[in-house]
Amino acid sequence: MAEFLSGAWIAELDAAARATSELVADEPILVEQVVHEIPGTSVRYQVRIGPDGASVSALATEPADVVLVTDRATAWAMHEGRLRAQDAFARGALKVRGRPELLAGRADLFAALERAFAPVRARTTAGDAR
Repeated sequence: MAEFLSGAWIAELDAAARATSELVADEPILVEQVVHEIPGTSVRYQVRIGPDGASVSALATEPADVVLVTDRATAWAMHEGRLRAQDAFARGALKVRGRPELLAGRADLFAALERAFAPVRARTTAGDAR
């Protein structure tokens, strides 16, 4: 079991993304998640989906197409499925930067990403997420 937002957790997401053949996109997309923790610190990871499949990395090696920014409690609620990203956005708890229009029309792709991540989600511990 990996703790939410830990390096081990990001590595498990990466393994899950790489293991599925559903995550392929003709037009590559790079989505970055930024989760603010205690003041002045944050955790970042990037999800890349392209013609060669998907991967997850803690290294932000290039600018993301879309950046999602939130706090740890909101990220945990979304991770657990208690809060939808749309609702977090409407409440102002989730900020979106970059080119969110690139997400349009890719619902099937992101549903496949959710399915790939489901086993990781099931065995993730909260740590200080609550």
